Amino acid sequence: MVTSLRPISVLRVIRVALILLTGLAAAPATEPSLAQRTAQVIANWKPRFDEAKLRYLVADEFILAGDGTSRQLARYRDGTVLAAERALEATYFDKRPTEPIVICLFESEEPYKRLAKEWFADDDVPHFGFYRHRERVMFMNVSTGTGTLVHELTHALIAPDFPTVPDWFNEGLASLYEQCSISGDTITGLPNWRLPDLQKAIRADQLRPLKEMIEDPHFYRRDLVGINYAQARYLMFYLQQKQLLRAYYRRFRDHARDDPTGLQSLVAVIAPQTLDEFEKQWRAAVLELRFP
Repeated sequence: MVTSLRPISVLRVIRVALILLTGLAAAPATEPSLAQRTAQVIANWKPRFDEAKLRYLVADEFILAGDGTSRQLARYRDGTVLAAERALEATYFDKRPTEPIVICLFESEEPYKRLAKEWFADDDVPHFGFYRHRERVMFMNVSTGTGTLVHELTHALIAPDFPTVPDWFNEGLASLYEQCSISGDTITGLPNWRLPDLQKAIRADQLRPLKEMIEDPHFYRRDLVGINYAQARYLMFYLQQKQLLRAYYRRFRDHARDDPTGLQSLVAVIAPQTLDEFEKQWRAAVLELRFP
């Protein structure tokens, strides 16, 4: 038995070809891997590294460069960057950075300030260091210690996990780890130099309520920025001591759309205490702390 085949029209062939071509055009291009992006960032930065005589090495998503010895650079990598990253991710973060981060470490103030001005046109840098989120670059004067490195690293790690984090919480959590101890997957903030000013403000009844600090969108206002850092840091410290900080972070992050300041999440985490009761106990606990 012979079955006759219907001829395919030219218009139908053209229609099928257009569908196939449209599908190919819409197919997403393959994203470069982290290793490929890292190689490109190194290629972009290498002229600067060479000019400044900086050694460099790669560790996961980090490109560490420094004017110290290879041994010093490896020590910063293992003892600070990777150790803090491991502990912070184990404690808080579900999402890792997907872009390379450049960390420049200087053993003295002079090259730190000179290259910040030369490379970023910034002649008024902080004494310890800074992180430029848009460029994903950390610049550190490590002669002052590595506390600021952990502070800025916290900013870099929280960004992909909690992109809408408000300034007060971002700086409070980062400041908590300016002075810290790291043991395996555990990182613990310790009392630091921000404590005396906070205690002085509490004793003088000049510290505004936690609610006001949390809801203020202008964390960096010049007249309050110093005490804001201290108040936010020691709120984190107290929650850490009460073993509530991890739960607070995760609840706040997961409910930030409905609770953009984190105040409602804080109230939920400290329940059945009221915020007023909690704050009274927090202030009393802060006054009992000692530094050094």
